[in-house]
Amino acid sequence: MSSSQIRLMLWGFLGFVALAMVGGTIAVLFPRWKGSDELLGSLILVGLYALGAMALVIYGKRMPVTQRLSLVGLIVSLGFFLVSIWFWRPMNWRWESIVMSVGAISLAIAGGLAHRVFVWPIKTRGLGGLVLKWGSVVFALATVGVIVFGFVSEGTGYWGRSYLRVVWISVILTTGTTIATGVVALFGSKADDVEPGVLSGSMPVSMTCPRCQSAIEAKSNKESRCSSCRLKIRVEVEEPRCGCGYLLYELESDVCPECGKAIASADRWQGA
Repeated sequence: MSSSQIRLMLWGFLGFVALAMVGGTIAVLFPRWKGSDELLGSLILVGLYALGAMALVIYGKRMPVTQRLSLVGLIVSLGFFLVSIWFWRPMNWRWESIVMSVGAISLAIAGGLAHRVFVWPIKTRGLGGLVLKWGSVVFALATVGVIVFGFVSEGTGYWGRSYLRVVWISVILTTGTTIATGVVALFGSKADDVEPGVLSGSMPVSMTCPRCQSAIEAKSNKESRCSSCRLKIRVEVEEPRCGCGYLLYELESDVCPECGKAIASADRWQGA
């Protein structure tokens, strides 16, 4: 997602915050209005979803396919929850359970995908960090499966004490391994480390002028000039990425972990 699209979403989010402030004030000042509770609940719900979507947009650049699928899940979930808020009166309990279940299933799937967006790019050191990261992803997948199966089989009804224990155990294991992965990555890295392979828009490039052989300190992806002969020079630097957008830096596999496509031999990582 381009920087202009990110800025657009940011301004949209800030615009919604302003709208939520106005709508919330109206709902508080006119509590007897028939739709005040629905309006206030909708504003709170949409605000939380917008916050989650913004986090996905900001941190999901390296995994665009998973990011978009998670955003779709959030939108579907939000739509069904808003329907349940505004149309719960004319719905009977069966339809209300279906609407709530579909919304919850969509939210669970979106949450599982978002978990992968945030956890998978974390750089861990050593076997322990790798096991923790894989464990958190596996446990998150298991948690999503358990929740989806519960809503498909029982809806919003009582799932049973034993099944609820399984759900909570899955959630606890996912949370624990996710936190541990972040802690290991944080304390296992050097203080001056930056995410490898992610290049800034411009970086210094030392070279020799092809015309007059003078030394040039240029900037990548920007136009520079030789200080002696004034020759215009532009050095283009582009990091290798899969067609889906996944960064291929230090990826030893010959298959993209994001979309499963084979990586061209010219773009494969060649270790030292």
